[in-house]
Amino acid sequence: MMLVILRRLGSGLAVLWLVHLLTFAAVHLMPGDPWADLAGDRTASPAAVERIKHLYGLDQPLVVQYLRDLDDKVHGRFGYSLKIARGQPVIDLLASAAPISLSIGCGALLVALILGLSGGMVAAASVKPSRTRGRTADQCMRLMTTLGIGTPDFILGPLLLLGFSLWLGWFPAGGFEHPSGLVLPILTLAVPLAAQIARLARASMLEELGADFIRTAYAKGADDSRVMYEHALRPACGPVLAYLSTAAAQVLTGSMVVEGLFAIPGLGYFFVSGALQQDWPVITGAALVYAALLVAFNLLADLGLTWLDPRTR
Repeated sequence: MMLVILRRLGSGLAVLWLVHLLTFAAVHLMPGDPWADLAGDRTASPAAVERIKHLYGLDQPLVVQYLRDLDDKVHGRFGYSLKIARGQPVIDLLASAAPISLSIGCGALLVALILGLSGGMVAAASVKPSRTRGRTADQCMRLMTTLGIGTPDFILGPLLLLGFSLWLGWFPAGGFEHPSGLVLPILTLAVPLAAQIARLARASMLEELGADFIRTAYAKGADDSRVMYEHALRPACGPVLAYLSTAAAQVLTGSMVVEGLFAIPGLGYFFVSGALQQDWPVITGAALVYAALLVAFNLLADLGLTWLDPRTR
């Protein structure tokens, strides 16, 4: 297990370095000059722009700039915001936004796991080989998963806002003044993931229910619930855990749209705003935090899969 952790950490560090390299290259290839309008005046004199660049070390060769920036990131120095919150340390901005995005992301993954595994087990139980009738639950689940997968978050989010906020008034329409403001964003991200997990869980559960050890359990007198929960559930969770790394990436990328839709000041807000306003320190800092979260989710998913199935070691 320790070797698995070390290998995953090594690959995770390589991913973080690659993300930093690509982000650094991307911000320097962006059109326009963010330094020319740093003072709010796009007609700033070239001499003033050069003084600002010298202050930030941007008059050095590009390789020197990259090595300095890499050293700063390794030592936790993310610089200062240029436009979004001018003069504020980027690390403080991201530290205040990360718990909000983590709450939405972890909540969405948890809700998706609960709904997806439950739906997949119900669907598999209605079509398992020992039954010849009662497949209505499976048909309904397949219809619901098709709708969930086919509805993007930028459509699902407004529908939830319209139904649960404007019409019913159960949840706030946006903002983060109260924890209830996270319910609709979590559901927006969780529904498509739950549909994918339900399909995976159904297919995996049906495969396990046809295995020899399941027939042995039935031959020994085990009832349906015991076979489902004690014998088939654990091996059937392997593909679901393997999918969680992809699900984490979907949550992180989807949070950029969802946080903007619900006016939540999370990492997605700072990433999108930084890109639109060419706030380089905020862009690179948010990209690294996103990459670190994705590496952490992948590590947890790999460890869970290794625990469930020792053959993956």
